[in-house]
Amino acid sequence: MRLCVCFWLAQAAASTIELENSSGLERDGQLSVDARFIVNLDAVHESALLSGIPLTFAVEFTLTEPRWYWAWRRVTDWFDSSARLDFKLSYHSLTRTYRVGVGTLYQSYDTLNSALRGLGVVREWHIAERGSVTRRFDSRFAGELTMRLDQDSLPKPLQLSLIGDADWRLETEPTRIEFHEAR
Repeated sequence: MRLCVCFWLAQAAASTIELENSSGLERDGQLSVDARFIVNLDAVHESALLSGIPLTFAVEFTLTEPRWYWAWRRVTDWFDSSARLDFKLSYHSLTRTYRVGVGTLYQSYDTLNSALRGLGVVREWHIAERGSVTRRFDSRFAGELTMRLDQDSLPKPLQLSLIGDADWRLETEPTRIEFHEAR
């Protein structure tokens, strides 16, 4: 019984990123993604954050359909087949607040839990325009969505000390998203 409780506590304390829900929408020729990620940090990540090390989480989307070469060629003329959105989580010891930044927009939070809830929300992220690929040529657009801790954005000395450390490798499995036309 004690072994089960210890295993459960170790799992509860581990850092994880999970995709709660996601959807792809095509509206007025725009492809956009909505997603909600659940991010949990363990004591090691929280300690680094409290020490002033900002953590950058990358949400990445890769277009996987249409698969026909000529359609891909037309798609890649106006759109790189991948897109990235960076969320930066930081702690400010002077004000004792957590900040989540996306691009030039920042939101402050009083607690780490509330900052983590705001960290994984993606709303109407415009991936691309449908462009010259019409429904007559291919009606299927789909892609893969992932979220991960970007270790390349960590300070170089910390990057070197983390080589081979699986505890700092946080990422979701690629999730397939199909785009549906808005009605």
